[in-house]
Amino acid sequence: MITYEKVLVLKNIPFFAEASELALSDLIAVCEEQTVKADEVILDAGTENKYLFMILAGTVHIVGTDGHLITEVGARQVFGETTVLSPAILPYRIQAQTQTTFLKVSGDQLYRMMALHPSLAYGFIGELSKRLRQTQIKNL
Repeated sequence: MITYEKVLVLKNIPFFAEASELALSDLIAVCEEQTVKADEVILDAGTENKYLFMILAGTVHIVGTDGHLITEVGARQVFGETTVLSPAILPYRIQAQTQTTFLKVSGDQLYRMMALHPSLAYGFIGELSKRLRQTQIKNL
């Protein structure tokens, strides 16, 4: 994919929907693009994560330590959003279900991009807040 195509994918991810094309182009410039094969482990349980992953194509499974599927994450979605700015040890494994291509950005780089482009920060914080509220409502 060329940068403009990646910008269009990111614009369809709620975290980045309100960000400008310039902000997304700058974000893409500091990302590492990676493709993994089906069944490849991206992050194993017990490892620390400090990255945000934005899936361009493919599907990953988040799997509990007992082997049960917690959730599936596909194209135009993210994972790592809860640990990217505050690294943490993962209590689950993230494994490609199909061949998957994603952009990966470290928390430090993401923070720099948010400082440079406040619309990235507003969108990211807004989406995290929305997800937290949804989780709280489910747990009532």
